[in-house]
Amino acid sequence: MNVTIIDSLQDGKRLSTRELLDIIYEKINLGFNEFKILASGQHDIGGPLWVKNNAGDKTPLVFHVTNPGQRVGSMGMSGTKIVVHGSAPADVGWLNSGAEIVVLGDGGDTTAHCCAGGKIYIGGRVGTRSGALMKHDPKFEEPEFWVLKNTGSFSFEFMGGGKAVVCGYECENLKSVLSNRSCCGMVGGVVYVRGNVEGLTSDVDIYPLDEDDKGFLVKGLKNFLKEIEKPEIYDELTDFSKWQKILAKPYDKKKFVPELTISEFRKQKWVKDGIFSEFFGSDNEVVDLINTGENRLRIPSWDNNLKTPPCEFDCPVSIPTQKRIALLRDGKVQEALNLIYQYSPFPGSVCGQVCPNLCMQTCSRKSVDEPIKVAELGIKSFENIDIGEFKPTKGKSVAIIGAGVSGLSTAWNLMRLGYSIEIFEKDVEIGGKLRQVIPAERLNQDILNIELEILKNSITTAGGKIHTSYNVDRDEFNRMRDDYDAVVVAVGAQNPFVLPVEGKERIIKGLDFLKEIN
Repeated sequence: MNVTIIDSLQDGKRLSTRELLDIIYEKINLGFNEFKILASGQHDIGGPLWVKNNAGDKTPLVFHVTNPGQRVGSMGMSGTKIVVHGSAPADVGWLNSGAEIVVLGDGGDTTAHCCAGGKIYIGGRVGTRSGALMKHDPKFEEPEFWVLKNTGSFSFEFMGGGKAVVCGYECENLKSVLSNRSCCGMVGGVVYVRGNVEGLTSDVDIYPLDEDDKGFLVKGLKNFLKEIEKPEIYDELTDFSKWQKILAKPYDKKKFVPELTISEFRKQKWVKDGIFSEFFGSDNEVVDLINTGENRLRIPSWDNNLKTPPCEFDCPVSIPTQKRIALLRDGKVQEALNLIYQYSPFPGSVCGQVCPNLCMQTCSRKSVDEPIKVAELGIKSFENIDIGEFKPTKGKSVAIIGAGVSGLSTAWNLMRLGYSIEIFEKDVEIGGKLRQVIPAERLNQDILNIELEILKNSITTAGGKIHTSYNVDRDEFNRMRDDYDAVVVAVGAQNPFVLPVEGKERIIKGLDFLKEIN
């Protein structure tokens, strides 16, 4: 095999997950198929990858990983083997579709979550909800999930297929090697377990092993223990007097409890003094739809320590819509419409048309009737422009590279604060992706052109400059750092990412396609 070593710390700097994965893809394309990865917390190592040789056959990929981040082997494919030398954090083998994953230490929470194929071997413990939502497509070999020691709570929750094995090694003193509420909602598959088991949900029953079960374990344990480097305990684990299996109850044997009404739940099941009684005394209190007093601070929830309302918190530029509504309520219409210009120069094009309006998704008014119509407010602000002039008062200048939404918004806010600005744009026009990429049917070009003209005039009036068709290279960038008090790099994401799928060379990148259309 062609082996390569990848150190995720290069020149004293940690590679991002994206950078590390890009290096892996590049090495695979160069013909490497065995990797020793010295990771430093990067995610998704060993995911959906494969290599083809000249004959078109899939070539096995092998990864040896130290210190990985979450989701080792996420969506791993057949022909991939991943060995983690040590422990791994959450989501090992998440959505595994065929890879063989070996963790020589412990696995974190949700190990083998949604696993649909392949084999996952854990040489220690796993955390809560491990094995949850495992499934089996009959067209493929069923997944296997092997754990040497024990699991956390809610393991194998909603399991629908596959085989799980919990060996309970060195766990004799535990009340339950499956912890609490294991197999909740389980409807399929089988869990083989060695050792004490308590607190199972009513969705399952425990059975003794039959000869087929023992045959599966005899064969499987030998391979499992070899992979986790503990073959010497094989004889101990094949004492089947300590084993049993867990299966979901047939539908006709399940007991279904009628659902309680909200009122019945509150009176019969509600935790005395409330589950948050340590912080709030609200036992059995029925909270009004419109809240006052202390409840106003809690319902709807405030999302940060400054008690910012949800609309402002979720707005990408923190527009305080609640202040706009308060001004409208007081009859200060023009002041309310102008408020947005303290945050963004794009009320009509961005806020009014292309923004997904995250503020409306969390608007507390939804509990009463409907969210505040923020997009319509943006268009109304555009139609009633009254922004005044900007004057440089700080005595400091800022160079801004890029004239898209980010660069122009930066220029706008710096001018408001009294800074002199100068913009350098590589394209022949300012506007970035608003002009280059977003289809005209989604963004009214007349509104966009007017807002861009307002920006140009405001910048010129304030003594600023805009340079288009201007390419900033390394020397020019270094000059800017000497000539200006600050440099803002707002060049946007111009390099589309293409999934490393078969036939990717025939794919037209979405960003390139949209630019061509526009």
